[in-house]
Amino acid sequence: MKDITLVFPQWQGSIDNEALYEGALALADGINGLPSVQQVPTAPFREITPGGNIAGKDDIIKQLQEVNNILEQKQPDRVLLLGGDCSTEIGPVSWMSRKHGDSLALVWFDAHPDLNTPASSKSGRLQGMALSAVLGNAGNEITETMFKPLLPKQVFCAGTRTFDPPELEFIVRNKMPFFGPGELERDPAWLATQITEAGFSKVYIHLDVDAVNPIGFNHGKPSPPAGLLFGNILKIIEEVGNKAQICGLGITEFHPGSERGTEKAATLIEKSLPGFIKN
Repeated sequence: MKDITLVFPQWQGSIDNEALYEGALALADGINGLPSVQQVPTAPFREITPGGNIAGKDDIIKQLQEVNNILEQKQPDRVLLLGGDCSTEIGPVSWMSRKHGDSLALVWFDAHPDLNTPASSKSGRLQGMALSAVLGNAGNEITETMFKPLLPKQVFCAGTRTFDPPELEFIVRNKMPFFGPGELERDPAWLATQITEAGFSKVYIHLDVDAVNPIGFNHGKPSPPAGLLFGNILKIIEEVGNKAQICGLGITEFHPGSERGTEKAATLIEKSLPGFIKN
């Protein structure tokens, strides 16, 4: 099985959060034994004007194309993404979509569903359109950088707890599977059961750290209350891995802090992708 580690410190999707660049690099530097580390060239931090279609789009498209080149060259079976903003998921998720087709499910651990579009976003931040992009709904220029978009039925929003009206409307209209923090805490196996009963055998897991309760994992920007406890996320992922093959994990929006954060991230990687870290 061919594993790669994709270090993609893209910050442009956030417009102004340089900590996302530093956080991706801190994870890569702080976790020993990561296989086949591939760092995506990323334009230096600078001021970007909010608004418009997609802020920083020229940089973003160039960087997404660099990701595609790496994935095409390395042909991985499993991918670990250490990303900056959430839109760094576009490449690895769409790669797994092309590889596994209708058998792939995407678990989107995130405080926000990231389902705004260039038409509904007021800021132009691609991080708030990341899941829309994965679904092919962030404009043709972004979609053209992808291997294969997913369908809404393949996405399982987990731990999401704050929505913009257009995002909620999309979830309801498309009957997108959605699981709040409460039901996941009551039964950590519930998500795995729903994924396998829907017929999926491969799973990619996205984790924006704002899905996690900062008590015990304070490495994200201030997030809405009632996030999932880190230990609970580990249990949920373990249950998913018991019933399906996890082919990818993305850790995004990580803010640098104590070394304990990288230790917990390493635990998350091993729980999701057993044997990935080589000691």
